[in-house]
Amino acid sequence: MTIDISNLNTLWASLIVEELIRNNINYFIISIGSRSTPLTVAVARHPGAKNIVFVDERSAAFHAIGYARAKGKPAVLISTSGTASANYFPAVIEASTDTVPMIILSADRPPELHQTGANQTIQQFNLYGNYTKWQFNLPCPDQNILPQMVLTTINQAIYQSQKSPAGAVHINCMFREPLAPINADIDQMYLASLNNWQEQQKPYTKYTHSICLPDTTSINQLAEIINHTNRGIIVVGRLNNQADIQAITQLAIKLNWPVFTDIQSGLRLTNSIPQIINYYDQLLLTNIINKEQPLETILQFGNFLTSKRFLQLLHKHQFSNHIVVIDHDLRDDPEHTVSLRIDAKISEVCNLLVPHIDININSDWVKKLKQKSQLVNQSIDNFLFSRQEISEPAVARMISRYIPQNNGLFLANSMPIRDMDMYAAAESSTIVVAANRGTSGIEGTIASAMGFAAGLNSPVTLLIGDLSFLYDLNSLALLKSISQPLIIVIINNNGGGIFSFLPIANFQDVFEQYFGVPHAIKFRYSAQMFGIDYYAPDTNEAFMFAYQEAINNQRPAVIEVETDRDANYDLHQELQQKIVTDLQNSIM
Repeated sequence: MTIDISNLNTLWASLIVEELIRNNINYFIISIGSRSTPLTVAVARHPGAKNIVFVDERSAAFHAIGYARAKGKPAVLISTSGTASANYFPAVIEASTDTVPMIILSADRPPELHQTGANQTIQQFNLYGNYTKWQFNLPCPDQNILPQMVLTTINQAIYQSQKSPAGAVHINCMFREPLAPINADIDQMYLASLNNWQEQQKPYTKYTHSICLPDTTSINQLAEIINHTNRGIIVVGRLNNQADIQAITQLAIKLNWPVFTDIQSGLRLTNSIPQIINYYDQLLLTNIINKEQPLETILQFGNFLTSKRFLQLLHKHQFSNHIVVIDHDLRDDPEHTVSLRIDAKISEVCNLLVPHIDININSDWVKKLKQKSQLVNQSIDNFLFSRQEISEPAVARMISRYIPQNNGLFLANSMPIRDMDMYAAAESSTIVVAANRGTSGIEGTIASAMGFAAGLNSPVTLLIGDLSFLYDLNSLALLKSISQPLIIVIINNNGGGIFSFLPIANFQDVFEQYFGVPHAIKFRYSAQMFGIDYYAPDTNEAFMFAYQEAINNQRPAVIEVETDRDANYDLHQELQQKIVTDLQNSIM
């Protein structure tokens, strides 16, 4: 145990850090500053604390997001007073909307300096409004306050951050001088009430986490709907753990319904379930759901599906049942179609449901969709690799095909995640995929991928666009601070490529300057500035060589792929037309 009794500030900070580590919360992301000195020193001097130092608080907070996505537990953010903690806000919103655990310790000036014009002093309590699950204004260290109050506050924060729905918690820590570990008198009896705690290594208060189980009535109701459905599909959105993936796999195999898998599901890049329709998004280009063969029931696990065409399907058709199973109480119903919502642990729902499911022997529709999906797979290969010139869909497909097993894949928003969702090959088995889809912003993406690599403790490939890369450029400074290499594949189409797919692209008087936003920047010198390996492949073959070399070198790398936005839009349209034509010409 490491308790610094130099002064009351160092003592309270030591209690905070010690109790976090006793709860196995041991990854600290520190932003430099003076008012947070007691917390920083406590982390730096604790042998059980892992830490990384960020200059930019915004990137630091997104690093915490990536770490928590990989680890399933929060990182701890430490900031100084003033606007420092305000820079956490975008990531706090992401944590809130996408149920990601996070703990913020913001240092603050004492109350007598608030609203006095004192430097670097703002109203920090309730800074994040409704986007935190729980918050507490920790008073300045005082010997009239029992030290166990500090410990129980930390235990409550940890519990609230992880209790479903997970999210960000904020403890605002006020400190008076001295901030450095300067010796000052402390009553030797002050810690007497913590004698038992000091002699052990256990948390002061141990919280148990309950599992949200569905009641028998809900399972019976769900089983009845499924068993009376002639035609249904399973839709799998973002999943958070292997237990959910395995349970859904067992249910899907018995149910024998087609399975539509999102890129964040952990199943999209695999063929682990015979009924997976990997290219369902492309099949929705055609009339696979029609009045002659109506779809009755959608059974959805998880949320935040990437496919716009799936949302259009929900909007266009009226289904008898749209059932959502998810382990939190936040509404996920953008098209307002959900007829039954089960708030419970996904794996438990599946395990309880399987014995009640009648075996579905009518597999003709499944076979037909599977054959069509395989035809799409071949169409994509034929179209993309019959030419040497590199393209954005080809890059996504090559990454999905050549990324090593047990590596991580982080996907930036806009086109990268969409291209991977639509065109990735399904030939892997143990690739962990993540993205910031809570609010689908482009900020902090490099930092998030770094946090993902730190949490997974394995190499990670990041597929990112040029604007997202520019937005988080300063995070490159810390690539060498993590133990696992991050390989960054940049699609540089000189601006906002996704806007070419939106109606605003037809208004040329405003499009290029205000939406396309060309920047004419090449990233070779950015990589050189931070001492990172750099590649600039211009053909599919050259990309495969560069990507595999970067993986083998086990060092941070930037692979820049230059494309043309107009040509990319045209290629997407041609590829989709090719897929539709091949499907229409097939006899099945």
